[in-house]
Amino acid sequence: MKRTILAGILILFASAAFASEELEIYTWLYRVSGNATERLGVLRNVAEAKLDGTGELYAEALAQLLLEQPRMRTSAEKETADTIARLLANLLGENKYAAAANDLWRVVETFDNPLVKADALIALGRIRSEAHLELVIKLLEDLNLNPAADREKGEKIAYGAIQALEKYRNIAGYSPVFFAASAWYSRRVKDQAIATLPYIVDDPSDAISTIIKSGTYDIKLLGLQKEDESKASAVAKSGVALLALGEAWKSATNDVKERITLSRIRKTAIEMFVKYGSSTPDAVPLLERCYKEGIDMEEKLGAVTALSMNKSDESAQALANFMLNMNTKRRANDIKQEDERMVRALIPALGAQGSTKGRIALQQVELTDWTNAVKVLAAEALKKLR
Repeated sequence: MKRTILAGILILFASAAFASEELEIYTWLYRVSGNATERLGVLRNVAEAKLDGTGELYAEALAQLLLEQPRMRTSAEKETADTIARLLANLLGENKYAAAANDLWRVVETFDNPLVKADALIALGRIRSEAHLELVIKLLEDLNLNPAADREKGEKIAYGAIQALEKYRNIAGYSPVFFAASAWYSRRVKDQAIATLPYIVDDPSDAISTIIKSGTYDIKLLGLQKEDESKASAVAKSGVALLALGEAWKSATNDVKERITLSRIRKTAIEMFVKYGSSTPDAVPLLERCYKEGIDMEEKLGAVTALSMNKSDESAQALANFMLNMNTKRRANDIKQEDERMVRALIPALGAQGSTKGRIALQQVELTDWTNAVKVLAAEALKKLR
């Protein structure tokens, strides 16, 4: 057994020594190569050999390329330089060779080919060079706001920046990628931005809260939807939903399309309350407005459901007040068809809420001219009050 282990160790040492010697040979071949085309061939051979410890050679090659690239004049020379730059960016990113980060950023700044720039950006993301994160963010922010004269070129660079920020996995990159999803780009780039968002950070609540506070109505809605789809905790999602609901009621507009968007924000927030729970009293006045001023029955009924799940005294009192008002309307013979539908939602909601604050409103149902079906609902709800 000891001999077998010893033999294995010797083989490993021999393999490592051979690999090291092979890398030394490739490094020598690279340094004696007479032109960029020959060096490209050597680098491809090194990549195919899949040797360990190649980062230093690739970094040396990139530094040399940056020195020579400004002197390259012919189309063939420039094409070779682009090919080498893309190869080295991929290899340095794969090796996570942080020492080459500054030169990778120089590639972004000095090469004209957008695919070269994109690959260098992605490599920086794979390396997670913190020193260059803000530069990548600013590059994408500038592209988002200012459509490039050459749109195709601008889109390729933006695509690379988006993928870089995905690999950085830093919440600072969330907002620029989020806004890329609604910027001037083609569907391919926008779709990539949307697909990237979940990979940047599990809990984007802080970034999305800022977006909701400052964005347009459409942006507020998109932000809330992305929060709902994220891996944030239920508490965090409910908190962002509360913020969005408040923002939606702060706004007023006569534009029909914008009013519909505001209602969609409110409905989405309500759905999130129902899914993730919220017993904060702060939500109650906002949900009361949804019940009283909501754009349609869907919003009003959603508000009732959310209030039934909110176990605060304030929510119980709000539901009780709604039912008391319905009883008054019934006695005045002022009930509409939609009121009948609402009553059939309010009574079970009072039962689900479970507070004795709903007792008087439910007891009044028996003394009011409601149908037997409604009275049965009220009797069942009364049994659930604590």
